[in-house]
Amino acid sequence: MKKLNNGKSHKLWIVRFEQVSYGLKNNFTNSIISEARFVPHVGEGRTAKAYGLRKSGIKKFKYLLVLILFITAGCGVKANPVPYALARPAFISDLTALARGDGIILTWTVPSKNTDGTVLKDIKGFNLVRAGAPITLIGTKEVYRQWRYPYKRGEHFMIIKDTDVNYGFRYSYIVFTVTKEDIVSDASNIVVVNWDIPYNPPADLRANSGNNFVELHWYPPSTYINNTKINTPIYYNIYRSLKMDNFPLFPINPVLISGTTYIDGELKNNVPYFYAVTSVSKVFNTPVESRLSNEILAVPINLVPPARPYALSGAPIKSGIALSWEPNTRSDILGYYIYRKSGNEKLFRRLNAIPISSTTYIDKTAVTGYNIYYVTAVDNSSEHNESAQSEPITIFLQEK
Repeated sequence: MKKLNNGKSHKLWIVRFEQVSYGLKNNFTNSIISEARFVPHVGEGRTAKAYGLRKSGIKKFKYLLVLILFITAGCGVKANPVPYALARPAFISDLTALARGDGIILTWTVPSKNTDGTVLKDIKGFNLVRAGAPITLIGTKEVYRQWRYPYKRGEHFMIIKDTDVNYGFRYSYIVFTVTKEDIVSDASNIVVVNWDIPYNPPADLRANSGNNFVELHWYPPSTYINNTKINTPIYYNIYRSLKMDNFPLFPINPVLISGTTYIDGELKNNVPYFYAVTSVSKVFNTPVESRLSNEILAVPINLVPPARPYALSGAPIKSGIALSWEPNTRSDILGYYIYRKSGNEKLFRRLNAIPISSTTYIDKTAVTGYNIYYVTAVDNSSEHNESAQSEPITIFLQEK
């Protein structure tokens, strides 16, 4: 993730907008945006309107292009198609802003098409434009800033972080795609963030694991990061990953959580999962998240034994005693254990070393006299949970 305030890798620019036929319904400009032309930043705090390239060169180019097209059309000569490099990139429609930790994370999908449907192959970078003003001062003139962010071939999703932000400010962002020929796309969708002091993260995150689920518990924070007492509702987001210190951008909970317990279900048993939680405040409907809580590891595990076998029956045969029972219908059954107690034995002993999948068994080691049996079911979990014993039966084997 790149940070916008890194002067070594990002050059600050000021943007100027020219008016055309489509507009943005936002305090971002209160004007109509078409295309951006950029000049080096020459003064902190000055608005974008103060700077820009002269329109004369742009207009001359447009007039020349129209004249060429007119001449070729008038002479009955079919003009060559416009090279794909001159087509405008399609605008970005999924710009997203996340207020988290020490700044605002901005993400968007790299466009793959031009406006005419041709493949976009020549992206040079992206121009991210920000307007900012105090939240509570209505009508305050917004200050515009812009960063040019280079594109690396093969990237499909852009993630950057704006840490040059002030508490109590409302920030609006748009992004433009720029080609290697300096052709600029239309403006993206606008995202607005109300940025203020985050809460401290939740404390003492811990987990209890069960069959295909993990239950999380934590303690709520009591203060903001500036140590002032929290006096507004606290919400939470849950983050899960298969790798340590590698959480995704978005939480697993579809809506904010108001309690301090969460059950993450439909997981795979015996798979390690990493978790962290953030505390969330609402600043004029903007969710502002804390830093991540402590990270924990939890492994779902099946500790639920199968139901015990039933309808156990048996009879003496020539080779010993034959046993049978009804199969367990649970899908994760590994097999069955058979237990026997004979004569004066006080304890049952298991006859098979590993579970058998069959529901029949011939005890060829049965002794003359009374033999008492029961059967258990075993699942295929890592714990090999064993069921309770079936109803025992007694079979009398006569002396041969």
